Amino acid sequence: MTACTTLRIWTTATAMALTTPLTTAQSTLLVSTGLPQGTYASMFKDLSEVCGAAAGLALVEKPASGSNESIDRLLHNEVAAAFVQTDVLHARRTTEDLGRIRALVALHPEPVHLLALAAPLVEGGVLGIGGRNVVFNTLGDLGKRRVGAWGGGTVTARLVQLQAEIDYSVTEFNGPEDAMQALRSRRIDAVLAVGGAPLAWMAGLDRSVKLLSVPEPWASRLRHVYRPAKLSYSQLGAQGVATVATEAVLAVREVRSAAAAAPLLKLRACLQQQLDALRDTVGHHSAWAQVEAGAAPHWPVFERSAARATAQR
Repeated sequence: MTACTTLRIWTTATAMALTTPLTTAQSTLLVSTGLPQGTYASMFKDLSEVCGAAAGLALVEKPASGSNESIDRLLHNEVAAAFVQTDVLHARRTTEDLGRIRALVALHPEPVHLLALAAPLVEGGVLGIGGRNVVFNTLGDLGKRRVGAWGGGTVTARLVQLQAEIDYSVTEFNGPEDAMQALRSRRIDAVLAVGGAPLAWMAGLDRSVKLLSVPEPWASRLRHVYRPAKLSYSQLGAQGVATVATEAVLAVREVRSAAAAAPLLKLRACLQQQLDALRDTVGHHSAWAQVEAGAAPHWPVFERSAARATAQR
């Protein structure tokens, strides 16, 4: 064997050793979700289970307090993707530039859950005598009342307040536990929560709490941002309660390099190709059943063609 031949063999072997790890290594994607017991955290777990190894992706969760924090993380380049509500995106776009935020894929509808105590509120009177009973049944009953929310639901509460023209006050809490405690102690009159139904934290509620409906004319006033939806929670005795819903999206930041775009495109392709597995696997969140492959999100889309064009420059 000549020295030249030996050199060629060594060079080829070295090149293969150097390139092989790069082609087989997993791409790590940091994903902002939501509260630990929320819909986003549950769906992330399902997505990581199905699309992690299948797409060669290492999905790493970063819990968030809500959509506002997740959007901030995208803007500040702290995460590669985030589960967010589109109504929060639309609200923030009125005051800041969100041109770099794109929807990787449309997810499920996120119904507005309005909760109040089933027992009437007694107002006036002396020592409980001679007061009047106030009953909350619909969104329209909350005028001049106090509504608690958290995370992205705080933005939703204010948007609903503005568009439905109902003058309630909004109190922000850290999460559902704090808000429900305030509701039970009558420090607030209702709780507004947003998320893919069923909300896991509501499993422990009983019929001392009820769902309020969002009927006409308020539903029509909200139609520019929200769409009609129905809620059913058997433990509350609630079946087909009319409400409205925003849309969840898996959002990303617009990137310029092919290296940054590739894992995002892999994640989108896997989610769409494995949607039946995400829907049908026992134990996965039921919100997957409402995700439609190829559905157009109500927000500018992360374009595959744009990523290709950038890569060719």
